[in-house]
Amino acid sequence: MTRVSDEHGFVRPRTGGSQGSIHMKFLISRVCLFLFAGAWAAMAESATAGAPARLGGSDEPRLTARAQGDRLEVWRAGEWRPLFVAGVNLGLALPGHTFGQPPREVAVYRDWFRQMRGLGINTVRVYSLIHPAFYQALREHNLAEPEQPLWLLQEVWPEENPAGNDYLAPENLRPFLDEIALEVDALHGAATIPQRSGRAWGAYTADVYPWLLGWLIGRELEPYEVATTDARHAGFRHPGRFMTAPDGSPTENWLAQCMDWLLECETRRHGWQHPVALVSWPTLDPLQHASETSLGRPKAEEHNDSAVVDIRHFRGGPALRAGYFGAYHIYPNYPEFMNNEPGYDAYHDSLGRLRYGGYLREFLARHRGVPALVAEFGLATGLGYSQTSPDGYLHGGLTEEAQGAGVARFFRAIHREGAAGGVVFEWMDEWAKKTWITAPYMIPYARHVLWHNVIDPEQNYGLLATEPDPPPAAPQDVQEGAGRLRRLEMRANAAFLFLDLEFAGPPPRWDAEELLIGIDTYARDRGGFRYRPDLAAVAPSGLEFLVRLTGAADGQLLALPSYNLGTYHFASVRDDSGRFEEIRRPIREARTTASGQVIPADFEDASRLRFGPFDASLRTLNTWCVEGQHLRVRLPWARLNVTDPSSRQVLDDPRPFTHRPFFGRDELRAMVTDGMVVSIVIAAKDRAVVLDRLPAAGAVAPAPFAWPTWDVAPAYRQRLKAGTPLLRAAIAEVTATPVSP
Repeated sequence: MTRVSDEHGFVRPRTGGSQGSIHMKFLISRVCLFLFAGAWAAMAESATAGAPARLGGSDEPRLTARAQGDRLEVWRAGEWRPLFVAGVNLGLALPGHTFGQPPREVAVYRDWFRQMRGLGINTVRVYSLIHPAFYQALREHNLAEPEQPLWLLQEVWPEENPAGNDYLAPENLRPFLDEIALEVDALHGAATIPQRSGRAWGAYTADVYPWLLGWLIGRELEPYEVATTDARHAGFRHPGRFMTAPDGSPTENWLAQCMDWLLECETRRHGWQHPVALVSWPTLDPLQHASETSLGRPKAEEHNDSAVVDIRHFRGGPALRAGYFGAYHIYPNYPEFMNNEPGYDAYHDSLGRLRYGGYLREFLARHRGVPALVAEFGLATGLGYSQTSPDGYLHGGLTEEAQGAGVARFFRAIHREGAAGGVVFEWMDEWAKKTWITAPYMIPYARHVLWHNVIDPEQNYGLLATEPDPPPAAPQDVQEGAGRLRRLEMRANAAFLFLDLEFAGPPPRWDAEELLIGIDTYARDRGGFRYRPDLAAVAPSGLEFLVRLTGAADGQLLALPSYNLGTYHFASVRDDSGRFEEIRRPIREARTTASGQVIPADFEDASRLRFGPFDASLRTLNTWCVEGQHLRVRLPWARLNVTDPSSRQVLDDPRPFTHRPFFGRDELRAMVTDGMVVSIVIAAKDRAVVLDRLPAAGAVAPAPFAWPTWDVAPAYRQRLKAGTPLLRAAIAEVTATPVSP
């Protein structure tokens, strides 16, 4: 099938005639088979979704979903029924793959859909057109499960970093409108897209319109993009038949233009309409937050509150039948006013204060009459975090149980405050993700999809854990000792370095002894050569890190001062002082608001090593434990300044930085190491006495542990996280509650 444009610019299919002779009986049989299959599919679809509604005569568009008042409704069994959206956002980057490389197997999606329905999820949201297998799987699932269909929210994603930060510039606008028309055809099963770079392609033959809940237009627009578009196109208005923004800004009118064009394509080309939504986030909300005004700084220079996208400026045109709504990404820990706005302290639920609910109440109070969908909300598990929260809902750094409990609590607040539903971010952990605290240190950046950065919050948002297989049962490196420190075994996988230390007798007496594990990651002649300032013991090679364990409680991972990410030092140098520092990564600078509110600086404690049992998964956040005569430690690669374990590269950049630099990808320097040298000391806590060491004093330094490297995705496994039963219970409770008219 080829695609051409008619005189109005609408994309329509054009099929070419067949060539060559075809046996008539064969042709007739194929036609009959096709007609029978088509009739069967139509009957099955009718039984599943019901005949679509028409608001008027036969010339009116078909509808299976609409926005009505503050809610979304679906057409089921001959009547409109309210649907409270219990959804999940579907990210598609499996280990070793980027976002543009989704699975191509129908069975993969069918298995995910089965698990989603098991949690009570009724809606799946995708961010852009994806592989045809997804839509085929969705259609098959919904035909096979007519009583439990999965509704689809389909986003059309504008390019990030548009040329000139101007969405109305012709070089940005025209391709986006073309993509909208293409996706309208694809979801109707009427598009064949040639192979293209960075976007989905293939033969789209599965019609999923009967289960399409709505279209989403846009993304988290940056304030400077809004400001630039508004400044360059002052006075721009779009007079649409379906959507307008008569009192809106140029950016709002651009969104209305795109929504209008989508509805025009859908109605004219296929005789359907579905609700359409603008996508936004609290950064662009119409509220003013006092805590976002810094003392002595013009308001225009603030990131938050400096630009607005307001759904109250939008209007449906005379041809609109399905309605429109707002889709918002709302998290409990960003923007910073979620943490700092004093008024949100007043909101309480049955568990106590919930500042997230305070924001929802304030925002949704200004949104009445048009449905507001919380299209992204969630919490990340893992061993690192980049934002804090007064209510404990950090951006990362949470256990799986805390994730499930928090998401369930937010879901109930979303329902209580009158939103049209909530869509959890996200379905599975994606190794292709990054956040600002990790992206500069994953070098080479192109290889970061090959390993799991367990300290990166964005990689650990999933309800479905995606984790590398455990390390091999047999040790990959061994050191033997002759004293209390009998044997050290080392292993590695795509997430951690594992150390297993066996004692000849009982473990250290923590009331009087401590264990010091020195880790030399590269450059044997550089690093610290003493374990403690008062200990005479000399390390066999220079240490970049020191693990200090002082009892059956949390321990610490300490860094050589010249190699401490928290102070922006990125190269090891020889150091005989025995001094190692805590790693405290800055995540927020101190500031004072115009009202005099002092907001202190905030830091991530990257040194903490939690005590308690663990396995190779992230079911717990523990990183060391004692089991009989064994002491086990696991250390995330990124905490050791390993920039890419798959190619054995470590950070090594001696350039001086005196303040927080804003690094891009691959700007810092790294080098390939030949492995790690680990040495261990048992020392008295209150005396400068070494009680045992491995290797023994005077022994030859052990050979580096050169863990195996890899160039393709390592073996991995997936499982539902431990907190998902709590979310399942919240979904069951909320969806069983009637949606008020």
